[in-house]
Amino acid sequence: MRPWITEEMRARTRSNIVVLVVGAALLALVFYFSSIWSVVAKLFETVMPFFIGFGIVLLLLPVVKRMEWVFNRALFRKKPHPKLNRGLSVAVAILLLLAVVAGFFAIMLPQLITSIKSILQYITNFVTINQDKIKEFLLKYEFLSIEGEKLVIAWENIVSQTMNYTSFLLNYVKTIALGVSSGIYSVVIHFLVGLIAAVYLLIDKETFCSQIKKVIYALFKPATCETLIYWTRRAHKIFTGFITGKILDSAIIGLICYICMLIFRIEYPLLISVIIGVTNIIPFFGPFIGAVPSILVLLLVNPLSALWFAVFILILQQLDGNLIGPFILGDYIGVSAFWIMIAIVIGGGLFGFAGMLLGVPVFGTVYAIVRSVIDLRLQKKNLPVPSSAYADAPKSLKKDENA
Repeated sequence: MRPWITEEMRARTRSNIVVLVVGAALLALVFYFSSIWSVVAKLFETVMPFFIGFGIVLLLLPVVKRMEWVFNRALFRKKPHPKLNRGLSVAVAILLLLAVVAGFFAIMLPQLITSIKSILQYITNFVTINQDKIKEFLLKYEFLSIEGEKLVIAWENIVSQTMNYTSFLLNYVKTIALGVSSGIYSVVIHFLVGLIAAVYLLIDKETFCSQIKKVIYALFKPATCETLIYWTRRAHKIFTGFITGKILDSAIIGLICYICMLIFRIEYPLLISVIIGVTNIIPFFGPFIGAVPSILVLLLVNPLSALWFAVFILILQQLDGNLIGPFILGDYIGVSAFWIMIAIVIGGGLFGFAGMLLGVPVFGTVYAIVRSVIDLRLQKKNLPVPSSAYADAPKSLKKDENA
């Protein structure tokens, strides 16, 4: 006869197994961190196109829904064609995305080339104006020598110095060239694969959602499934609202920067405004990341313009952080600036630009889940939920209990 096992013993056994598994996982993480992280990084690199595809889906889903509504009223009012409507809507959304990307590069590249040529011209003028100081510098480091009353090039020293640094520079340039070329190739391939994945997801999104729900209901209890579906929808709302809102916010900031630079006649308005708008997608640090190279460029041309631009960026960042950003984004994240800064630092350190961008909505989702669990446990214990009630704890809690 099999021994009877109580539910309490089963629960304790499950808890012990969970503790052992978590402990073993932590030990493995401590002793084999580099190996585990290399595998994780490789896996992340492999699935990156699908993350890009999901991002494109989140970005284009509102456009697809809007186009479906327009086509239903304009083309399919009498006889609905759901599949044709969806295909046309997805095609319009993809074409709109490609048009925006192409327009961005069409505006950016000519201005960038013109700006680089202008900066090189300023450097040439700077060398021409400061010939005497450059000669003193070359004499100091023995690249020039004085014979009688003439300056003579010290060829032997130049050759020896050149031989010392040539191999290093060649290897460095080769590494940079390979990195840039492989990076561009990787970005293009990832974007194309992500775009194709996004097309399939947008066309058959109901089918994919139904399949995922089917698997969830097969593996978990109905109550757990409802909880998972609820938080999935909540995360979708957070990510969609944050990404679309941040892109709109960055476009507005870039436009304001361009108009103000034209008004105050600061050099390179289009180039610098594009840099500020693109980097503004990164929360909190974005305006400062874009301001640093912009100020360096302006310093070569006009130091006074660089100073006024630095003051302008500080004002623009305050305007965005306190007025424009909260008005557009609303309360999708629901966390303080301190936690946003931590999410950006950790996400950027682990996953680069993607981590800096997506770290905030990921942290916002985790924060919402943890807060919901804590509030639920407090309610079960008949304790107050607002954080202000714990300012004078335990005295305030004792008053509540006596009440």
